[in-house]
Amino acid sequence: MKKYEYHQPQTLAEAHGIMARLKGRAKYIAGGTDLMIRVKHRIIEPEALISLRGVEELRGFEYKGSLRFGSMTLFRELERNALIAERFQALAGAVSVLANPQVRNVATVGGNLCNAAPSADCAPPLMVMDAILTLEGTGGVRQAPVADFFTGPGKSCLEPDEILSFITIPEMEPHTGMAFFKIGRVSQDIAVVNAAALVVMEGKTCRKARIAVGAVAPTPLRIARAEEFLEGKKLTSETLEEMAGIVESEVRPITDVRSTETYRRTVSGVLVKRAVTQALKNLGSQGNGSEAKSGSVVSTVGHGSTQDRVAGLELLDACAIGTPLRKDVHFILNGHHVFGEVKSHQILLDVLRDTFGFKGAKLGCGQGECGACTVLVDGNPVDSCLYPAFEVSGKTVTTIEGLMGEGNKMHPLQEAFIQHGGIQCGFCTPGMILSSKALLDENPNPDEAAIRRGISGNLCRCTGYVQIVESIRQAALKEGRR
Repeated sequence: MKKYEYHQPQTLAEAHGIMARLKGRAKYIAGGTDLMIRVKHRIIEPEALISLRGVEELRGFEYKGSLRFGSMTLFRELERNALIAERFQALAGAVSVLANPQVRNVATVGGNLCNAAPSADCAPPLMVMDAILTLEGTGGVRQAPVADFFTGPGKSCLEPDEILSFITIPEMEPHTGMAFFKIGRVSQDIAVVNAAALVVMEGKTCRKARIAVGAVAPTPLRIARAEEFLEGKKLTSETLEEMAGIVESEVRPITDVRSTETYRRTVSGVLVKRAVTQALKNLGSQGNGSEAKSGSVVSTVGHGSTQDRVAGLELLDACAIGTPLRKDVHFILNGHHVFGEVKSHQILLDVLRDTFGFKGAKLGCGQGECGACTVLVDGNPVDSCLYPAFEVSGKTVTTIEGLMGEGNKMHPLQEAFIQHGGIQCGFCTPGMILSSKALLDENPNPDEAAIRRGISGNLCRCTGYVQIVESIRQAALKEGRR
C-alpha cells in the first residue's frame, strides 16, 4: 500500500485548515469502508488522509418534528434507533440491508452520500423525504437538496475543501407512508437496483408522491414523471402498473458484471411498484416518536468518538508522541493495556498480527466482504482489514484469543462450535465466533433469522452454515440456562 500521512483533526476548522495546506492532495475519510479499498488497490493515491472521526461537530441527533443528524452518524446507530424504525421506515429499510454488520459498525451516512455511488442505499430514501444537506467549507455554509447533490458516478457538488456536516429530514405530513426495496446478487452486495417511495394520501387519493431509484443511471434518480402521474389519482393496481411502465422508460441502466440493462430496467419498475404498495401499508404506522418526543434532543455519539474511549487512555493518547506518518497508540487488547508505534498506512489487522502476534484474525478478501479479519472494537464487530491503525487509540479490541478464560477455559461459543460441527476448515471460524459473540451480547435469545443476519458479514468457504447456525443457537441456549 502506498504510504500517506494520516491526520486526525478535532474540529471542522482544523480539518479545513489541513486540506487548505495540502492544496487538494488529500482526501477526507469518514468510516473508510469504501475509501480504504480504493487506496489499497491504488485506484486513488492521496498524499494524505484527513480523518473526520474525531470531529464532534459532525455528530449528534436532534428530533423536533424534523430530524437533523450529523454526517458521521453510523449506519449501525440508525439501525438501532427506534425513532428511525417508527417514523422513517424507508431509511430504516435501507440501513438494515446495507452491506453487513461489520461495515454498518464503521460506515457513516455522510460517507455513503459523498462516495456518490449510483447504487448508494441511503440516497433514494433521503431523496423521497426531500432531505437537505448542510455543506461547510472555508467559503462558508450552504445547503443543497440531496436530489441535487449527485452530479455523476463518484461525483457530487461538493467543493474540494467542503465537508458534508448534517442531514436534515423535514417533518413528515400526516397520512404519509414510505418504503424501500433493494435487489442484489447476495445479501451484502451493492444494489443491482434499489428504490424508495413516499406517498401522502387524502382518503384514497394520492396528494403527493416521491419516487427514487438507484443503480439504474449515472446518479441516484428521482422519477418526476412517475410522481406527477400518481398525484391526484387513486392508487389502484392498474394505476401502479402504468406507473411501473413510466419508471422503466425513465431509467438509464447499463449492463455490467452485476446485471444486464434489460433486467435492471424491468426490475426498477417492479421495485417501485412494490415500494408504493408497501408505503400504502405503512400509512398510519408512524407513531408519536416514543423514543424521542417532538421537541427533544437525543445526542448520539458514534463509534470512535471520545466518549467511547476507555477511561484512563485519553490522557495517554493526548500525550502520545506522533506525527501524521507514525505515532504511539494506546489501547486495551484482550483485557490488557498495550501500546506500540504504528505507521500511518498500517491497518489494524497488520498491527494485531505482526506487532502483537495475535494470528486469529485472517486476511481474506482484504475489502470487507468475507469477515475473516473480524475483531471486536468496543464490543462491535469490524473488518480489521479496513480499519486504520491510527484509529485504535483509546479503544478496546478483542480477538479470538481474548475469549479464552482463566486456565485456558473456552468460551461457550467456542465449545459449541466444536461440539456441533461449526468448525470446518477453520479459516472463517475466529471471525464467525466474534460476530456471534456480539450478536448474543445484544440479543441473548436470537431466532434463526437473527443468527443468519448477525453472521451475514462472515463467509464460510466450506458452506457449513447449518452447523454454524446450530452451534450459535446451542451456545445461546446453554447461556440462557445458566
